[in-house]
Amino acid sequence: MRTIAHISDLHFGKLDAPVAEGLLEDLHARHPGLLVVSGDFTQRARTKQYIQAAEYLKRLPEPWLVVPGNHDVPIHLIRRIFYPLHSYQKHISDELNPVYQDDEMLVVGVNTARSFTQKSGWVSREQMRQIAERFGAAPAGLMKVLVTHHPFIPSPQYPRGDVVRGARRILSRLEHLGIDMLLAGHLHMAYNDDVRSHHKSAKRSILSIQAGTATSTRRRGEPNAYNWITLSPDLVTVAVRTWNGKNFDESLVTRYERVEHVWTPQTAE
Repeated sequence: MRTIAHISDLHFGKLDAPVAEGLLEDLHARHPGLLVVSGDFTQRARTKQYIQAAEYLKRLPEPWLVVPGNHDVPIHLIRRIFYPLHSYQKHISDELNPVYQDDEMLVVGVNTARSFTQKSGWVSREQMRQIAERFGAAPAGLMKVLVTHHPFIPSPQYPRGDVVRGARRILSRLEHLGIDMLLAGHLHMAYNDDVRSHHKSAKRSILSIQAGTATSTRRRGEPNAYNWITLSPDLVTVAVRTWNGKNFDESLVTRYERVEHVWTPQTAE
């Protein structure tokens, strides 16, 4: 059994400092097996914001796997076109498509942020080739987890929310690779479901888990939160840990069991 702390959308430049310190305290107390940060370290990709984000990242428990978000690409036109993630690679991570593997899970990160759009994101053909190579070579029995900034399904409250471009087409490739779980952020809303709840033609049951904003003031009607995920081959528990004004505390907990290849949710008592 493995544990993943899934945080997203830190947004240095729009940071709620007490929440950020509370998150550090909560994560160090819980000792996750892997920390995943699914993008938007900064608000405007400015050098000062990147330096602050990098210093904060060093204080987080390791190991961690990180990917950039659309806010990590600068607004300045020249920098945006020619050096879209230069500062991210300098301060946060040189690897835009990272990989973590142990004896129970394979986690692959993919950069979906693009210089030609300020909001939307997608997976390129080259990235899809890399995804296929990495998951295709995985030993049998590993849980396969893909991390992006942009989600594959929108929140139930906003069915027209911004998701990965060509999500259904990409999912058809991921189905053949045996992907078990998708982790993302971007929309600042915590929700999780089977991808087939939105993509009716999808054939494989894949869990899609989105994190709210962990530390920013851009909360969009929800409290700051992150996901504490416990996983084994046929059992996944997603606990949303929310900021209550003093610390992070467990709120909604959803338990998924895979029965006959289908993830079935049960709300924990």
